[in-house]
Amino acid sequence: MAKIKKEKVPSPAIEMESTSISAREVQQRKVLQKQFEHELRKRQEQLKRQIQEILTSTNKRKEEVSATLKELQVKVVSREEILNKINKAYRNEKLVFVLGAGISINYGLPGWDILLQKLMVTTIEREQSASNALAKLFSELFSPSPLIAGRYLQKYYEQKESSFEDAVRKALFEDFNISRSSPIMDEIVKYCVAAGKSPNIDSIITYNFDDIVEQHLIKTNVEIPFKPIYGVGMNPEPGELPIYHVHGFLPEKEKLNENNQITFGESVYHKQYNDIYSWNNIVQINKFRDYTCLFIGSSLTDPNIRRLLDIARIQKGKKEEFHYIFKKRYKASEIEVKLKNILEENKILFDEKVKAQLNFDETVNFLIKTIEAFEENDSSSFGVKTIWVDDYFEIPEILRKIRLSKQR
Repeated sequence: MAKIKKEKVPSPAIEMESTSISAREVQQRKVLQKQFEHELRKRQEQLKRQIQEILTSTNKRKEEVSATLKELQVKVVSREEILNKINKAYRNEKLVFVLGAGISINYGLPGWDILLQKLMVTTIEREQSASNALAKLFSELFSPSPLIAGRYLQKYYEQKESSFEDAVRKALFEDFNISRSSPIMDEIVKYCVAAGKSPNIDSIITYNFDDIVEQHLIKTNVEIPFKPIYGVGMNPEPGELPIYHVHGFLPEKEKLNENNQITFGESVYHKQYNDIYSWNNIVQINKFRDYTCLFIGSSLTDPNIRRLLDIARIQKGKKEEFHYIFKKRYKASEIEVKLKNILEENKILFDEKVKAQLNFDETVNFLIKTIEAFEENDSSSFGVKTIWVDDYFEIPEILRKIRLSKQR
């Protein structure tokens, strides 16, 4: 008789234990899941509060800035009133043109940063035997501070016993083309053709090294007596139009001498800054105090110019007479691009909800209004009223209108 094989039956105690372990694991997972969901909700609430705080802070800051702008609000003067005042100064031969780098760029002359870059490239090529491409790459990558670069360049040429002014002139006129069209310069020349007659501008102050104004005056078919002044003891004869090169003079083709020192490096700048009785400081203070100055192509960021304007303003006392400066308005399209880049670079802080609540167009307009009010107030603090233009092409027509209008 065959034996019946008995199957091994699991012990009830063991099965209960296994079932019990599985239930505990499930329970633990549920607890962990609840804890996780709780923490997640907590974190979401914190994030919402932070976003709300950012938005509240932004709106509050807007209100604070708006209130500040109202406090700093300069007296609004109409464009027509400003032009009439400049025309009056012109008719009374009390108008001075103050020219900055913006006048020369159209002729292929480099701005300050590009001029420094060109000179740095030249010295690196010489000293390090580097190719032009490598020298340009160095300058582009590291963009040395203008103050440091200027000081280095001046010391470099002093040690090499070679003319720093010659090197600057070479870099300055490298891509120069006097035949290029410049409606602004054409208008400036028309103000000068009556030198020694009436009406006429009193003088020109230029912060540029070049002789573009002089070259244009020579090119006219009308004989215009003028005199570039760039050193001690140089004075205009009666009937001559003085052109004051207060930062130095580097004519394109004339031979340079000891009087052609330029304000480039820190050492010369500090010397000029500290010597309140230097000829160029005296000229600027006198013109800023006693005449109406029209700044063209200038930004009023030079510390020495700001200081001299302040001195002249104090010396004038309570006279309600102002100078004027052309400034280009900020373009909304350009600010939009910059703002979008900032938002893209800070995605964690500025998510889609925050960006939506910022009201993009309103924010752009607010920022433009703020910076323009800030700059206008800054200029006004020195006694300089701002003439806003949408484009620099407007300036020649405004100058023409001033020149031809009849004084009321």
